Amino acid sequence: MKRTISAVLCAALALTLAGCAEEKEPMLDRTVTVETTAAQTGELSTESTYIGTISAEGTASVVSLVSGNVEEVMVSVGDTVSAGDPLCRIDDESARLALQNAQAAYQSARESYNSAQAGYGGADLPVLEEQLRLAQDNYEDTQHLFEMGAASQAEVDQANQALLSAQAGVEAARAGLSSARAGIQSAQVGVNSAQYQLSLYNMTAPISGVVEAVNLTLNNFAASGTVAFVISNGSNKTVTFYVTDQVRQTLTAGQEVSVVSDGRTYQGAVTEISGVVDAATGLFKVKAVINEAQSLPDGLAVELTTTAYRSSGAIPSDAVYFDEGNAYVYVAQDGTVVRTEVTVGLYTADTIAVTSGLTAGDEVITTWSAGLKDGAPIRLAGQEEAEGIADASGTSDASGSAAGGTEAP
Repeated sequence: MKRTISAVLCAALALTLAGCAEEKEPMLDRTVTVETTAAQTGELSTESTYIGTISAEGTASVVSLVSGNVEEVMVSVGDTVSAGDPLCRIDDESARLALQNAQAAYQSARESYNSAQAGYGGADLPVLEEQLRLAQDNYEDTQHLFEMGAASQAEVDQANQALLSAQAGVEAARAGLSSARAGIQSAQVGVNSAQYQLSLYNMTAPISGVVEAVNLTLNNFAASGTVAFVISNGSNKTVTFYVTDQVRQTLTAGQEVSVVSDGRTYQGAVTEISGVVDAATGLFKVKAVINEAQSLPDGLAVELTTTAYRSSGAIPSDAVYFDEGNAYVYVAQDGTVVRTEVTVGLYTADTIAVTSGLTAGDEVITTWSAGLKDGAPIRLAGQEEAEGIADASGTSDASGSAAGGTEAP
């Protein structure tokens, strides 16, 4: 009798253990929750401070930076002008044509990008990525079967070859989109350059004052480097300072400056940028006219601040990573992470300029996670909470239906 009871207990225990063994472990959700920011066009700049010297030269010389036929002169000697008022217009037909060509090149780059999106990102890329996932699963399954003796080495090699082919297809698709984005970035630089060149054909007053000289004649040729106008203002004074060649190339006539003396700030604008190295300092001389500065004595040394460096397209510094000196970011595309190589430029404590590799509107991931890698599935921050609310709402509705069914006759 005791043997019979023991056998029954052993059988029951074996069935219990078998049932536990059949339970599957819950699958981990490997989706990474991230925050993103849209890449934007714009300008990142930093300011530098210099020591300048005040002088009584309340005069600004307006120099022509382009050559061409003078089509219109808006002022005469003795006229009073305000900073920014138009002075003259030089024939800009060639500059307009250059801008049209640059805009056409940009449009072509946009169309190439759209074609790449339609070919890769619109339909084919998700298919290729799914094929890659299936190839990865098939390769792993075949390896397991091989270890169990249920598959041959040839079948493992064939699965591995299919996986490599799928990986190559996805990488080629992503490379095509990356190349198209770089084309847009380059074309945008061309448009910006053409727009700047066009603006040089319309000369404006850098300061407010009285026109002392007009050295251009209507319908006559104006050479680049000509002092076209001289404007003076008795209440203004000039501050002279020196910069490196790198800074000189970023400065423009009319650029704002601030001068501080005895706790008071004076505003002004750059009027002259020398193209010749000063023999005494080894730097380039720059002059700016300071408004309403008649109280500043000649020869006074003052602090002058102005924008010294500029770069376009800034994103948060924390979003940029470096691998052996090469910069890259993670971009959110169609619910997955895409590692994107970028070129960086000017940076501050909070932001860094990306000069190539991104297009305006790209969703750059700004948060870090251990699971953040190329191809990883992602969800946007807040999306998980929204899905939880939706699930809770659905559960409540289902419970209500069940209760109603119970109460029905």
